[in-house]
Amino acid sequence: MSSAWLNTELEIYESHVALNTVGQAAAIREAIHDAVERLKPQSFLYLGCAGGNGLEAFSSEPVVGLDLNRNFLDIASKRFPAAGFIQCDLNQALPELGSFDLAFGALVFEYIKDLKSLLEQLPVSVTGHLAVLLLATREGAPVVSDSPYKELLLPVGQEFRYLSIEDFLDTAALANFEVVDQKDIALPAGKYFVSITLRRRL
Repeated sequence: MSSAWLNTELEIYESHVALNTVGQAAAIREAIHDAVERLKPQSFLYLGCAGGNGLEAFSSEPVVGLDLNRNFLDIASKRFPAAGFIQCDLNQALPELGSFDLAFGALVFEYIKDLKSLLEQLPVSVTGHLAVLLLATREGAPVVSDSPYKELLLPVGQEFRYLSIEDFLDTAALANFEVVDQKDIALPAGKYFVSITLRRRL
């Protein structure tokens, strides 16, 4: 698949989301730590892992990260040598991954063209919970928040689309996931994450 993410430098992306005026990196890291504390997973699948933000929450549990950008994965593997990382286009069929107690994705579902297909594939690998952060806005904020890195990230911003939370939950339900909890996480610049924990129905 052709994507602007393939031409994006991890340092640029991470520097942008780590800014206090953006706040997304810290929110993602805290969401992973919270999910680990609440759900006590024995294995973890990270969808769109980029450089592995949040993986410090895991010690000995099996961890696999998926991302489109091979360079991102090379850096993540150096940071977290005990984890496994697989280059994967989530717009295509998932590879055989085994079973995971917890899967997590943030700032990833908004880039999936056929969300129904991805969600239908996930129950094969997710035997427990799926934790999701979906980006939303109350004030018509720009897709890429103002920052010194904005111009460099505009190409990936053009591939982003805000998702209807209701439609996402309806699609997840059809894919055999049920909602456990849902809450909003405030972010700067008129944005917020909708944090959703789903459980695969047996």
